[in-house]
Amino acid sequence: MSHTGPYKAVFFDIGGVVVGSPFQGIADYEKEYNLPVNYLNVAISRSGSQGAFQQLERGEIDLWSFYEAFSEQLSDPLNVAAYAKYAQLRGKEFDESTFKAPRINGRELFHQMMGKAAVVNPSMVQAISALRDAGYIVAALTNNFNYPSDEQGRAEQDLILQVTSQSLRASSSKLPIAQTDNRGAIIMGQDQLKTIFHYFIESAILGLRKPDPAIYKKACEIVGVQPSEVVFLDDIGANLKSAQTVGMKTIRVEIGQPEKAIKQLEGVLGNGVELLAPQVKL
Repeated sequence: MSHTGPYKAVFFDIGGVVVGSPFQGIADYEKEYNLPVNYLNVAISRSGSQGAFQQLERGEIDLWSFYEAFSEQLSDPLNVAAYAKYAQLRGKEFDESTFKAPRINGRELFHQMMGKAAVVNPSMVQAISALRDAGYIVAALTNNFNYPSDEQGRAEQDLILQVTSQSLRASSSKLPIAQTDNRGAIIMGQDQLKTIFHYFIESAILGLRKPDPAIYKKACEIVGVQPSEVVFLDDIGANLKSAQTVGMKTIRVEIGQPEKAIKQLEGVLGNGVELLAPQVKL
């Protein structure tokens, strides 16, 4: 099927858009260990562009080196002062003098983050399938990392998927896990996820990560479109603002409201294209 209109391609962020948000894994870890809300996000941000997480997503360090560096950076006592400043700016109560920097297990935290990112959003998968059927190019544009390809690396990914699956089954009375995508799956590993897109553009491969404007330009070059021909969906404001500066049309995916974003996408594309399955129509 062909389409008309100014847009030829739709780019999707992955975490927090097509799959669950790693930030929810961070929030769960903070709650489990009784840490102040956003303490770990502040610690990750304080590390700047050379932080372990940022380096992993540019493919500059391997997973095992990352675990060690991530643990050290998040356990740094200087994070307490950074959080105190964050709390003061937002009017939050925080007693820096009595709070001792926690010892963070980077591998444990990362497993929680990646567990959330393994759970597929069925509505988004349906929308991607419908876009392909309508003749649009669909591409993932994601800050990511790749598991090592050796036996140890494969075992690490399998462990995360196994624990995530067990957790979903254990909470099946509370979660709508009977809702599945058009493959009948609720959990996907990286390799399976890549198959639903025409292009899967990864920060770890390019050595660039959002919100660097260069990654958006490079993504358009790879796909063969102009930025003005792209609609980009992401859950992070800074990533969307940067995409706008290069000329992309953007849509923010709010936490827990993927269908709202899909409905916005239908309106932007026009031509009566329908991306939501009938049972999730708003």
